[in-house]
Amino acid sequence: MPVAELSTGKSSPYVHIQSKLAPAFNPNDLCKEWVVEWLDEKGYEKKSLQVHFCGSKAVSLKCSNGHQKMVRMTCHKEICPRCGQKGSLAHRERYLRAMDRLIWSSILGYMVFTLPREVSDLMPSKKQLSKIEKEAVRIVQDNFNTPGCMARIHFMGEEIEHLHIHVNVLFPIIDTNGKGVVEQATLCNIRQRWTTFVNQTFNLNNNITNVFYKFKTSQVKMRHVIKYVTRPVVTAEKFLSLSNEAKHWYLSLAGWHNTRWYGQLANCKYKEYLKAKGLDLIAHREEDIALARKCPVCGERYKYQDIINIDEIPQNQFRQLDADIWVDLETYAVLNNKASP
Repeated sequence: MPVAELSTGKSSPYVHIQSKLAPAFNPNDLCKEWVVEWLDEKGYEKKSLQVHFCGSKAVSLKCSNGHQKMVRMTCHKEICPRCGQKGSLAHRERYLRAMDRLIWSSILGYMVFTLPREVSDLMPSKKQLSKIEKEAVRIVQDNFNTPGCMARIHFMGEEIEHLHIHVNVLFPIIDTNGKGVVEQATLCNIRQRWTTFVNQTFNLNNNITNVFYKFKTSQVKMRHVIKYVTRPVVTAEKFLSLSNEAKHWYLSLAGWHNTRWYGQLANCKYKEYLKAKGLDLIAHREEDIALARKCPVCGERYKYQDIINIDEIPQNQFRQLDADIWVDLETYAVLNNKASP
């Protein structure tokens, strides 16, 4: 059979048989294999095992009325092809936690403090990264009426093969006229202060180091920017594209908390601050059945039961909602009814 005829795939029995027998190609499986192989070769045995077995088990939780859910256990590492995807369980957890602390304000500020390529090439230490982040936060606090900030460093941009470190700061703005505006003089001062800090810290002589800003005034746009800032950045594909030196540097940051909170939104203060404003501390997390503490059927709190292998989940008793969550038949029916128009 000519190749051209095969390409149509309309009447070829060969094409039909091949589609039945050959498993669909999953690029994530190949990425996982390469990441695990590199980690093994370079002596990161523990990380290699975490990525290799990520998602193979689930934690079983049950409420007092017998409603049950199974939630996949994941490694939460961005270089893992499962956890490094947008919308992964790890991403959703970061995103919804941030939503609960940020989205109540009528204006959400968003600033990006860039760094010149020379700084990324230097591969800053944990101490230097903390210093960079804290200065960005101080600049925001000094120039805007905000109770606190969330700062998250992105180590790469959209491009691959090289590091591009920049600091993202999200902050609610209070007591305004409902509009997010930065006077040109204020913006110039912010950029000059940031440039001076970067030059002095890294012994550089740049004329200007850029700072970008945006303000979000609608719930839809706030959700979008929070989801964007909290997304995985050094994904498996990007990690594999880096030089070995950059890979080792990135892995050396283990234990350094990237997403940090400041001011009244700091971990030790935010509960008291948001309660005083009459806000629900976990409203958005409860929207996600995988992260919810309470049963969506009866409202009772879930309690830990056991850890089981994914392939041991009884398919006649549970239904899968997405890649990471299984629920009992009654819960599945209730959730489907809620989703129906």
